[in-house]
Amino acid sequence: MVAAPRALSAVALVPLCALLLMSCAFFDPRSVLDPQTDFGSDVFLLPETEAPTDVTASVCANIDGCERAAESQRVRILRFANTDRAEVVARSLGSAGYLSDRFVIEYLDPSVTDEQRRYVESAVDHTATWDSD
Repeated sequence: MVAAPRALSAVALVPLCALLLMSCAFFDPRSVLDPQTDFGSDVFLLPETEAPTDVTASVCANIDGCERAAESQRVRILRFANTDRAEVVARSLGSAGYLSDRFVIEYLDPSVTDEQRRYVESAVDHTATWDSD
């Protein structure tokens, strides 16, 4: 008779485990990245000894869906609650903006070269993503 409760316990645990595994599959690790602390100074085109400035209060106050923002004199990175809002903002920036999922890169300095842009965009594109490129 002891086998029946164990079998019932196992039957009850299987759906629970499946639910937990499915919830892990839908977690977006980029949703918790902080632009100021989770990207290196090099992504902001700064020397290693300098750090970007948190500008969340001043920048995100006027941008719907903006959750976090950090910048240097040359680059600003904004994180949005969802990709739809990020896309709207990136599009509004024209050639000064770049969309990377829920992040928008804004180039504040027009002297940023194409090579520097590719570096920044690649670094943001590949931070905390599932692909192995």
